[in-house]
Amino acid sequence: MKNMKSLISLVLMLALGLTACQKDKAGVYQPKKKIQQIYYSEPGSNKKPFQVWDWSGNQLSSITHFESLMKSNWTEHFTYDNGRLSRVDNYDNNEYITYDYADDQLKNSNYFYHNTLVCTWTVNYNDGKLSKLIGTIYDGFKANRAQLTLDPLAALLPQELCQQVAQHEQQQALRSTTDEPMTLVLLLTWDDDHIHKIVAIGDDESITFNMKYDDKICPFYGFMGILEDYYTNFLTGHTGFTKNNVTRIVYTEDDYADTLCFAYQYDTDKYPVLQTMYYANDPDYKVVLYYEY
Repeated sequence: MKNMKSLISLVLMLALGLTACQKDKAGVYQPKKKIQQIYYSEPGSNKKPFQVWDWSGNQLSSITHFESLMKSNWTEHFTYDNGRLSRVDNYDNNEYITYDYADDQLKNSNYFYHNTLVCTWTVNYNDGKLSKLIGTIYDGFKANRAQLTLDPLAALLPQELCQQVAQHEQQQALRSTTDEPMTLVLLLTWDDDHIHKIVAIGDDESITFNMKYDDKICPFYGFMGILEDYYTNFLTGHTGFTKNNVTRIVYTEDDYADTLCFAYQYDTDKYPVLQTMYYANDPDYKVVLYYEY
């Protein structure tokens, strides 16, 4: 965590998408404006295509991820049950995630690799709002970490948290001398309709994240996909739990702290069309995302 540049060379591990409030039916993603394609650019490079989103009517059917970070192109496919997302597949890697619901809320998410359960996230609500996630990571996850591409936390949590969760789990796996499942707990604190604080707790450490938002429309609101590819999650800070866009993520671990900043340009409908990401302590290194609807 203390070497922030190393984040650019890492790939996400876990991500679980859900919506924030009980009044919003989890698993239903029907934005007024549909993302069609996402591009990105880094310092010193031209704008490059990054993702193509394919729709079937009002439902997102697939997202194709272009080659990056030494990875080949791959596609996540979405399956629905009565209009609600029930499964996401990466057929090329024989892995998938299933979603189980209770009424209008997500109950749990299960991640399978070659038909073996490797990770489960159990979801708890308080007064209709997400309050706690309990992750159980089985030995199959640790054994197959390098081969996994899908991620059950990206659409739920800002990517900076997902990345640190991944690092934490890797560290715990390396320290583990048994085949007992690992447990990770995420505690969420709300300020009106936004999650402003998340605490990730492992066996012997915790990381705290504090978030701020703009007052414009987040195109990912309600999204429950994987978006495992590191750049997109890391740069957007996107979440499925908020109607607005993340502008700042401040995280602390022990005596270390850092701030991730996001700046936007919007269209006339208040949707972001350009997003710039940079660290507060390194403002000259900016990466930009471009959205087409």
